Amino acid sequence: MKVVQKLISELMADPNNARKHSEKNLDAIASSLEKFGQRKPIVVHNGVVIAGNGTLEAAQKLGWHEIAITEVPDNWDADTAKAYAIADNRTAELAEWDKEILASQLLELENSDWDLIDLGFEADYMPREVSDTSLYTHKVSVPHYEVVGDQPKLLELFNDTTANQLKAEIAEAKVDAELHNFLMLAADRHVVFNYSKIAEYYAHAPANVQKLLEASALVIIDLDSAIARGYADLMARVDELESESDE
Repeated sequence: MKVVQKLISELMADPNNARKHSEKNLDAIASSLEKFGQRKPIVVHNGVVIAGNGTLEAAQKLGWHEIAITEVPDNWDADTAKAYAIADNRTAELAEWDKEILASQLLELENSDWDLIDLGFEADYMPREVSDTSLYTHKVSVPHYEVVGDQPKLLELFNDTTANQLKAEIAEAKVDAELHNFLMLAADRHVVFNYSKIAEYYAHAPANVQKLLEASALVIIDLDSAIARGYADLMARVDELESESDE
């Protein structure tokens, strides 16, 4: 596959593109292009974009003048190009999120100061303080892990590198004691938990430790309790985000 840079002015969006892009979708694509650059070329047939129309439109919104493209094989006729365009859109549509992995990864990225809007997700997807337990009467799935080995060491359950770096900066800052304590507490938001390892640890822990892990929502055993604590709200938001991504 040969990839070349092409003037956007020399390209035409597919007028018969069956896949429509909402403004929200285009904003997400544009945000991704700004954050990561163009990591895959759009596909062109006789100057018409047959795969990557959303990328082309988002690049135009950003004011780009050039974009990376790849041409289809010379022996493709119009019908072959049309069939490829439909297949490309359809295969992407058939893909599904693994909600458990998605939730875990989004949490880790947000804890590492990533702006989830850059990834096409709303910034307020995280569960908030529960004000009405009736909001959480719909039971949704939560992550499940199977025990596969020995009890891991405590240091394997989390990564506090970013939190400790921030705490070091706070310690050097000239702020009053009250603000210092507040910022130190907030820094712990950057601790990233390895939930599969925590599940392994839980399985080998004594009953009193298991109870504490459950109370901390590090391990979910009683779903009703998890819903009351607001944890399951996260999974509900993941469901919503999946639906929004299909628009």
